[in-house]
Amino acid sequence: MTVLEALSTLNSFPVPDLAIEKVCLDRELELNGTYTKLVGESQGFELATADLYVWLANTPNIVEQAVGISNSAETKKELMDQANQIYGKYDDVKFTGITYGFVGENFND
Repeated sequence: MTVLEALSTLNSFPVPDLAIEKVCLDRELELNGTYTKLVGESQGFELATADLYVWLANTPNIVEQAVGISNSAETKKELMDQANQIYGKYDDVKFTGITYGFVGENFND
């Protein structure tokens, strides 16, 4: 199995190969390199996984006549939380930490 194939198995939502290729280039992973346990536990692979979780969380829902490809709002939040956890583990620049904001008229922290 290649790194490309391993990253393709993260979710059943179809991720274009070009998106995975860009993530691999950004994280300095060899796209066609052999996937091993050591590679899977590497910082680059885990950060690439987080990048793809963010990509998946930001995909639009495509539905036509009650059939479609979509991730629920809850699933998208879980993907972002998982990505943020990985970013925090490696103190990556994409780590967002705690989200603050308003919910109705109340400040939620």
